[in-house]
Amino acid sequence: MIDNARRANRLSFDEAVLQIREQLVALQPAAIDDLDLLVSEHQAEVAHATKLSEKSTSFVKDDIARGWYTPHTRPGGIWQKLRDRMSRGSLADAVESIDESSNAIVAHLAEPNVSDDKRKGLVIGNVQSGKTANYAAVIAKAFDEGYKLVIVMSGVHSNLRRQTQRRLEKDLRTVEDSAEWFRLTSTDGDIGRADIKNAANIVDTNSRTLAVVKKNSRRLSNLRDFLRAVDPGTMRDTPTLIIDDESDQATPDSSADGADTPTAINRRMREIWDEVSNATYVGYTATPFANVFMNPAESTDLYPSNFLSVMPTPDNYFGAERLFGLSDASTEAPDVLRYIDDAELEHLLPKTAKDAADFDPQVTESLESAIRWFIIAAAVRRLRGHAGKHSTMLIHTTHRVEPHFLMRDEVNRFLKPLQDEALDGDTDSFYDVFHAEMNRAAELYTGDGPAPTWPSVKAEILNVLRTLRVAVDNGSADESERLDYETETAQTVIVIGGGTLSRGLTLEGLFVSFFTRTSNTYDTLLQMGRWFGYRTGYEDLQRIWVSPGLDSNYRFLATVESDLRIEVERMAAAGLTPDQIGLRIRQHPGRLQITSKNKMKHVDEVEVDFEGQQFQTTKFDVSDPDALLDAEASVRAFLSGLQPYGFGAPEKTGGLLFDQVQASKVLDFLEGFEVHEDLKGLLAGAIQWTREKLPERPWNVVVAGNRLTDDPYTVGDVTVNAVNRAPLATSTHKADDPTINIRALMSAGDLVSDLSILDRLPDVDRQVLTNEKQKNLRSLKGCGDGVGLLVLYPISRTSRSTTKTRRHMSEMLESIDSRLVAPGAPPIFGIGLMTPFDVDGVIRNKGSYVAVRPPYTDDVEEPMTEAIVDDERDFDGGSA
Repeated sequence: MIDNARRANRLSFDEAVLQIREQLVALQPAAIDDLDLLVSEHQAEVAHATKLSEKSTSFVKDDIARGWYTPHTRPGGIWQKLRDRMSRGSLADAVESIDESSNAIVAHLAEPNVSDDKRKGLVIGNVQSGKTANYAAVIAKAFDEGYKLVIVMSGVHSNLRRQTQRRLEKDLRTVEDSAEWFRLTSTDGDIGRADIKNAANIVDTNSRTLAVVKKNSRRLSNLRDFLRAVDPGTMRDTPTLIIDDESDQATPDSSADGADTPTAINRRMREIWDEVSNATYVGYTATPFANVFMNPAESTDLYPSNFLSVMPTPDNYFGAERLFGLSDASTEAPDVLRYIDDAELEHLLPKTAKDAADFDPQVTESLESAIRWFIIAAAVRRLRGHAGKHSTMLIHTTHRVEPHFLMRDEVNRFLKPLQDEALDGDTDSFYDVFHAEMNRAAELYTGDGPAPTWPSVKAEILNVLRTLRVAVDNGSADESERLDYETETAQTVIVIGGGTLSRGLTLEGLFVSFFTRTSNTYDTLLQMGRWFGYRTGYEDLQRIWVSPGLDSNYRFLATVESDLRIEVERMAAAGLTPDQIGLRIRQHPGRLQITSKNKMKHVDEVEVDFEGQQFQTTKFDVSDPDALLDAEASVRAFLSGLQPYGFGAPEKTGGLLFDQVQASKVLDFLEGFEVHEDLKGLLAGAIQWTREKLPERPWNVVVAGNRLTDDPYTVGDVTVNAVNRAPLATSTHKADDPTINIRALMSAGDLVSDLSILDRLPDVDRQVLTNEKQKNLRSLKGCGDGVGLLVLYPISRTSRSTTKTRRHMSEMLESIDSRLVAPGAPPIFGIGLMTPFDVDGVIRNKGSYVAVRPPYTDDVEEPMTEAIVDDERDFDGGSA
């Protein structure tokens, strides 16, 4: 009844209820109770849909909650058929999650057949995390609910557009059920000029029209002109959904500050948005920085003003947080990371653009190990019954095109003698790599296959080498050279490429990556991480070779991603929408920028809010033994002026507390305490913010101790045992820069160690509290009272390693300088802290729109913003 009234009169749900109520009052008053029951049931279902398993903001307009979607599966509908196919395939375990998260997004779409209801939103996923499956479900449900036209903007490369077209045709069955669909594009053809003259008839007579369009100025012009050829009345009757995949690429205006016109693709996207009446724009991306830095005051642009939604991260997803290890010191990252020696880089990538054409690449020692491991691991997959599935290795050293072909030739030259030897049954050259790598990440394997042995793997290596091919995928490669997973037989392929492999394109069965390319921006670095994703059945085989420093960049970016999700959750909890508050993005303390400078020209609020921010020293410069002694002396001098909270505490807790210390004393100490060069900027920012914003808020100081070790350190009249923090085995990369890296200093529960000693914690084991719960406890009056926390960690110079990824501290120090392990040398001191919370509301002018501007420098490094090579040769990104 209500749905019929809505669609017949182009009303929202609330407007339809009001109309029916007025009619019932006059004609059938007794039925009003039934109407109220229907409305309450509808509201309960909408509330469930918008509650969301992921974090999301919600849409409110003109005091009417525009919640209209009640999740349900229409018998015989597109979603029911898609769900059934998912349940029978590789997504069977993920169907419930896809259903729930897509419900949440559909609930935010513009209500179909309601005049002038237009909404713009953004869905934040993870790199290689199943965004296509999510928006395929959203599209299916949107069509089921009355949407008539769906346009998918699919990146800037033709191969990605074709991949997306092929995937949606399979998911939605647009070919098999062709009588029910009009396909404005096909696998072989993007939108052209031919359909424009028939546009009005196409849109008016088809209830389901699908277009998958490349974000190219000419293609978007065709789409704009197609929409303009439809009369306004028909467009008002055509609920339209625009999905913008990789929405942070090319869509945001990246013209110079003060330019008269936006970039061409941004301008075309605005023109397209202007042509639709009852519509929703949904951007999908794993790197939303450029999207949330659009101008929120510009209504014609595509800033996600109405909603943000964060897709949940499944347990079996391998992202930066899991691969690079970001939890406390008690949790080890899997042993899948390998380092490329600095000396090899000159043979792997050209130094400048001038060197690209004449570059002479080599299969270096680490690249040889990577290739051999890929061949071995592909053989293991065959033994596990994966012979019918693709196996891929990625070599990604530069965005420049010419070196890709040169590297392909070099890799083929390396493989030729191995393939010749295999014809004679000789694969013994793989033996050493097999034994060095096979069980280093065995704990990740979730299958039940037998443990691989050399005789069984040796036999399968012959089959791998026989079918192995090397491909190049870039904007200049011929079709025959590029990736093509639509073959009758599964492929085993080493793919070499750059830009086309760093955005959206799924590398099927990728489990070995060799990666030397770098970037100055968060978004480009994250998007280049094609190794993120799902590896069911071959989790233990994945390996990543990276050049030094990239691992620390990815660890930092995983923290940025975590912060972003927390920011969206806070926005939603406050009942705010994106057009009321901007997302706060954490700045890198060193060289990384958030996104390209031109995409940040609308960021006006540049203050960084350090309230309740965590900091810990994980890197230590041990080049000067005397500097370490000076650091310990500064700790001792600082503590000598403080009064400890009771005695005997170390026996109970392993730590010593000095409570209610004046902020000035703590900040003076921190300013004089030397930390690693990479960490100085972040610590200095926290100190400055605290001095300016919360100079009167006291701090608690804890000297951490370990009840289980026997390495005493005496502070005044009290002794604690130094903590055990063994360094990563790969800590030292350069002889002239002896740095040890412990990856994590703070352990589970350390953020509330002072509250534990003060007996202020609720009846819960602090070791099992999440970081977020610990932060909340610190910010509560009567518990943490918002005081700052400084934890001083005396790290034993005899810290012992318990895993293969670490070394004994004494061995590492001895290898650098024997003076570092001199008898009687005091512990090496690290610091962990959490800045105070403004529990009394004394900070003024925080503002509701908080954003950051990265500290741009005159870096001589060549900028590496969107290095887009368009294979139609007509991408300009500027004017057109």
